[in-house]
Amino acid sequence: MQSEEELKRVVEEYYAAFEARDLSRCLSFFHEDAELTFATGRFPGTKAIEQWHKDRFKGGMRLVEIEDIEYKDATVIVYAVVTSPRLKIVRIENLRGIGTFVIDQGKFKEVRMELRKGYLFHI
Repeated sequence: MQSEEELKRVVEEYYAAFEARDLSRCLSFFHEDAELTFATGRFPGTKAIEQWHKDRFKGGMRLVEIEDIEYKDATVIVYAVVTSPRLKIVRIENLRGIGTFVIDQGKFKEVRMELRKGYLFHI
């Protein structure tokens, strides 16, 4: 079983790669058969996950803040705030969401990113 420190390190390193727009580094955090769920879309496998990253990078998605992190066995739950120029076009400054990362042997097996219920966004 991985320690909380190891789990936290994996997620923090992934976020650093995401912010640096380092596509190959981002993909190195995912198992070949991993699945990413974002809002209502499902992205199974590394090819789909690669395209998801390219789309987010193109859209200018940025992590604004990590508000809290919880650990449950091999799962890391991140309460975060994100923004993008696309959101600002529709007068949404940022979105508060939950990222759930299931980690197996130091890599993501499953990632779910969803809006936080009851507190969708700031205008």
